[in-house]
Amino acid sequence: MKKLNIFLAVALVAVFATSCDSNKAKLPTLKTQLDSLNYAFGLANGAGIKEYYIKGDSTDQKIAALLKGMKEGMKGEISPENAELVDLGNKIGSSLNEQKTSGLMGDSTLKVDVDLIKQGLINGLKGSEIQMTSKEAQTYLQKTMEVLQAKKMEVTFGPNRAAGEQFLAVNGKKAGVITTASGLQYEIIVNGNGPLPVDTNNVKVNYHGTLVDGTVFDSSIERKEPVVFPVNQVIPGWTEALKLMPVGSKFKLYVPQQLAYGSKDQGAIKPFSMLIFEVELLSIEK
Repeated sequence: MKKLNIFLAVALVAVFATSCDSNKAKLPTLKTQLDSLNYAFGLANGAGIKEYYIKGDSTDQKIAALLKGMKEGMKGEISPENAELVDLGNKIGSSLNEQKTSGLMGDSTLKVDVDLIKQGLINGLKGSEIQMTSKEAQTYLQKTMEVLQAKKMEVTFGPNRAAGEQFLAVNGKKAGVITTASGLQYEIIVNGNGPLPVDTNNVKVNYHGTLVDGTVFDSSIERKEPVVFPVNQVIPGWTEALKLMPVGSKFKLYVPQQLAYGSKDQGAIKPFSMLIFEVELLSIEK
């Protein structure tokens, strides 16, 4: 049987009651975005567990066993009956305990509402579509968390974007600097006389990459080892630049963040970082 990937990893310090009355599908009261996130989180997980684990005529008993298993799992207890559901509950309970300080879905800014998550879980296990369907819950979670994450990224790494934009605004006015329609800037240090690469070519290059502040993050020149890669499988700024470079050329590239790694964190290259490269196109490889 295919098993569900459990993502119930939130702070829950509560007793999951198992009486029939407390395990009924009910209409939740959702006053804020955070309320909706908590409920949707429980509903989506409950629906997923139901799909893979709880089927047949004994649904109510299985749900009760699962909730009992969660309670036992949070205490580190194992019951010999309903082994699969208790094991599932134990795993969920352990995960909850491990991340009890991390906030909803690992976001410390989002406070967990135990009652709403539990009711969402029960509604999902019951197959209820009260307030929203499980599919709507998944979509709401994904889209809302993407927006919240984007806002957090902007607060933390927005200064990188501003520094890059300021640099490019000044740099673009310098003699010899060419700015393309995409925003890529480059200088021709040596203009080769070989063929121009196309998307499907593999090319051999030497390069030296720095951040705006001059920090070196990667350099085949320092390693004394040219690299070979497909033209169309590097950052967009490189793909565009390489197709402007005849073999034998050496360009200096000023790559805006949106043509580099954008919001991705690449270790030494933080989100929204503009990058500077010296690139020498040595050959087109067969």
